[in-house]
Amino acid sequence: MYTCGLTVNDVMHLGHARAYVIWDVLTRYLEHLGYEVFHVSNVTDISIDDKILRRVNESNVSFQQHVNRYTQLYLEDRLKLGIAPANVHPLATQHIQEMIDLVQKLIEKGFAYERDDGVYFRISRFQSYGSLSGVARDRLEAGSSGRVSKDEYSKEEVGDFVLWKKSKPGELYWHSPWGLGRPGWHIECSAMAMKYLGESFDIHCGGEKHIFPHHENEIAQSEAVSGKPLARYWLHVRHLVLDGRKMSKSTGEFVSVRDAVEQYGALSVRVFLLLTHYRKTMSLDQDVFKTASKHADKLGALCAAIQHFSVKGQPFPQTGEDRLLMQLSQSRSMFEEAMSRDLSTPLALSTILKLARQTSRHLDTHGGISRDTASMIHVFLKAAGAILFGDLVTSELEQEQVGVFKDLVEFAVEQRDKLRSEQRYDDADLVRKRLEGLGMVLQDLSGSTIWRRAHRGKRESQS
Repeated sequence: MYTCGLTVNDVMHLGHARAYVIWDVLTRYLEHLGYEVFHVSNVTDISIDDKILRRVNESNVSFQQHVNRYTQLYLEDRLKLGIAPANVHPLATQHIQEMIDLVQKLIEKGFAYERDDGVYFRISRFQSYGSLSGVARDRLEAGSSGRVSKDEYSKEEVGDFVLWKKSKPGELYWHSPWGLGRPGWHIECSAMAMKYLGESFDIHCGGEKHIFPHHENEIAQSEAVSGKPLARYWLHVRHLVLDGRKMSKSTGEFVSVRDAVEQYGALSVRVFLLLTHYRKTMSLDQDVFKTASKHADKLGALCAAIQHFSVKGQPFPQTGEDRLLMQLSQSRSMFEEAMSRDLSTPLALSTILKLARQTSRHLDTHGGISRDTASMIHVFLKAAGAILFGDLVTSELEQEQVGVFKDLVEFAVEQRDKLRSEQRYDDADLVRKRLEGLGMVLQDLSGSTIWRRAHRGKRESQS
């Protein structure tokens, strides 16, 4: 699987994150089904993109300092959201020779030609051009990519796209058979995908904006050389819009991942990004974020309960657990069905939340569940949660507590339970407030209290 990574001219925003989270879910679900997935996700750290050059000039730092900084921030933000690293994160700057070799092959086969300002792909030679996007050759307009001005280059046909830009004075450059210059935007992904995955592979993913011209051009230049389909399946995530406009680094109209995590917490952000199917446009809506935070709370409460009763529950199923076990069975089958429907994450998430509600109702009625039932729910939640929430299952949901910290909290909870049994409710409330001030969430049941760490962002938890 090949996925288009970030152009490192700024921090990752939620629009990017939506795509990366979906691809993480896809990878984990395929592995859950038994597939071995080899995932390549590039980093555009090169002056291919004029936006990077502008940001370098504005920030008054070197090109290398600029891309190093934002590459590091990008990888950190992926980890914040529980996104697993790809098997390879190739840097464009480390694959210039592969790009040059691919351009040379295209020239030799008659699919590319040189001009004074660069080397271009000749789309008239590639008869199936437009098959992915549906864009007809006779309706192409110069500058349609948004990355090349309509009068910047000379070419045979308006739809021909640049493979190699010859450098202007003062620009960064690499040596090539066509003089000093830098690769075009599209040749980057073809060269790296083919290097690590071969001439033809299974899945290619990107954002909605990549369909045309990036992926259309990627198909043309790759298949012109190999004569094979570049990818068998293409997945594209629709835009996340802010005030009716897609998030954009170039306009500055975006919400960064780190700001969203700081405010709402990583789990809430990830849940928010899964509440809309990836093939539907999504709006950045504060009400939806609040809903996502409530869902995250319910998931946290469910995990805390099953961890508690996996150790402290009765040894065998108790009264009413047959209904809970029936719901668990339904949740398993519904989850698999939802994920097999083109990764229907909203439906998959709803199945887990339904189980959480049923478990909560059972606890309110019966005060606990047996170790066996808790363990079975835990197995399902860990498997399904690992697919939807990635590494956040361990860091945000399971929250295994050990050592002195756990002992101190357990002691405080026990003392509070003792105060409640003595009807010293004011003193018990004081203990609760002190624990909540330390970021603990308490859930009272008949005969026991379950506690966990809050997962919300700092600003929300302090407000």
